[in-house]
Amino acid sequence: MTTPWFEDQNESYQDEAFDTFVPQALYRCISAEAKWDPQADLSDSFATLSDFESQVTELCQQHIDTHERFDALVDMFFTQWLFSVSSLKVPEYTLNSFSYMLSMRSGSETTLAILLCHLLNHADFDANVTINNSEVNVHIAISDEEGYLLEPSTGQQSWYIIPENASEENGDEQEPLELIFDEDVYKLYLAQQKWAFISGNKFGHALNCVEMLMELIGDDPYERRDRGYLLNQLDCPQMARDDLQFFIDECPDDPAIEIIQHQLEELEDNNKTHH
Repeated sequence: MTTPWFEDQNESYQDEAFDTFVPQALYRCISAEAKWDPQADLSDSFATLSDFESQVTELCQQHIDTHERFDALVDMFFTQWLFSVSSLKVPEYTLNSFSYMLSMRSGSETTLAILLCHLLNHADFDANVTINNSEVNVHIAISDEEGYLLEPSTGQQSWYIIPENASEENGDEQEPLELIFDEDVYKLYLAQQKWAFISGNKFGHALNCVEMLMELIGDDPYERRDRGYLLNQLDCPQMARDDLQFFIDECPDDPAIEIIQHQLEELEDNNKTHH
């Protein structure tokens, strides 16, 4: 069962932003699966994605008008290709797998959003993953003042226009918030997959996600904390103690520090018992 100090998992991956969403973020997400599943054959996933891209290219040639092209692409994604969130009892870490999603046309809101952004950018739209009221959506900017918000699970879309004389309050209500760009999309994906693996007790897979995140963001104390938890689950108490102690030293005012200290004390007690 996941401990309470895991609840803040995604906050640190929604802060930094780059200028535009880079399509390669999707390729990195697909390739990441080989890190925790060396037996995964990703060639089919890339072939399927390439076929989708080709169909989007053909669609763009048929629809010159921006709004018609947008409607046609969304219709193709949800009606022709039948992408959706799953109604089956499928583990979250499976729904987060792009190889599963591309073959079964069923995924999580995050994976659907990342794929939609990729295809929309392939169609020359300015599309980005966004966190809107704690929900993952897709933002498509048509201009500085107008665009679409798209729900990746249903395809439901809303058109917005920000008037030139809009008050600050009204602008805040209409303007999408927390756009996620470039490498942060990849970090968000790894973070969500890490927590899905933890919830599914796939601790070795989750450890791979932690190590990949640490390659990107360095010796982050919260990743060290998570790695300590996972190493303890995988019967590596000495390395677990080092990571948990590092977190305590670096974040002594964290609200969950007492839980971490208790876990460290248990490790110390177990070590004395074994000796």
